[in-house]
Amino acid sequence: MARRKEHTHEEIHDMAIKSVMEYLQTAQLESLSLRKVATQIGYAPSTLINIFGSYQHLLLSVSEQVLTDLYQQLTVNMTDKTHVHNTEAHKARAIEAIEIMAHSYFQFANDHSACFKLVFELSAPEGVELSSKHKLAIDTLFNLIVEQLNVLFAETNHEDIVLMSRVLWGGIHGLTCLAVDGKLFTEQAALPAMLSSHVRGYLAGMTQEKDSSCY
Repeated sequence: MARRKEHTHEEIHDMAIKSVMEYLQTAQLESLSLRKVATQIGYAPSTLINIFGSYQHLLLSVSEQVLTDLYQQLTVNMTDKTHVHNTEAHKARAIEAIEIMAHSYFQFANDHSACFKLVFELSAPEGVELSSKHKLAIDTLFNLIVEQLNVLFAETNHEDIVLMSRVLWGGIHGLTCLAVDGKLFTEQAALPAMLSSHVRGYLAGMTQEKDSSCY
């Protein structure tokens, strides 16, 4: 065991999260426990309870970190700062950005499948809301899509844009989960084309719907 006060609470907090994420790279969540995490970082289980409140809250903190890491992966290819003056070119770039994020989403899920599944299989204890930081991490991810949809549908109100972002990403998430679970019933190499088809098909359909509403 590590000596008491060898690390600050913040350091132990980060150590525990890192330990869980490293464990999930090679094993499933079902085989993990609070005691195993404590042993791996050299502290007693009671220390982790003192810091996180419960094992479930530790896992929720891991989920929050996974969302943060996912955000970083989705934005890694979004760093082109060239200003586009042409409206159509701007829209084309927005569609491409959503496609790239869809492909990156699958890549992250495939590379970190156990951590990815943790995010969507875990929920806060009954009667307890997610932390403000956790909610912010979720909203920040969806805002990546909202920003691009605002380019494509500049005249659409915010509530409809938010709804569109959920519908669009719901399809991306569904295809991703089926592929990760091996239930897509096609070669995994076909998934990028399927993701692009979903993105472009949905956006084309919504564009036609918006255009029709103008008449």
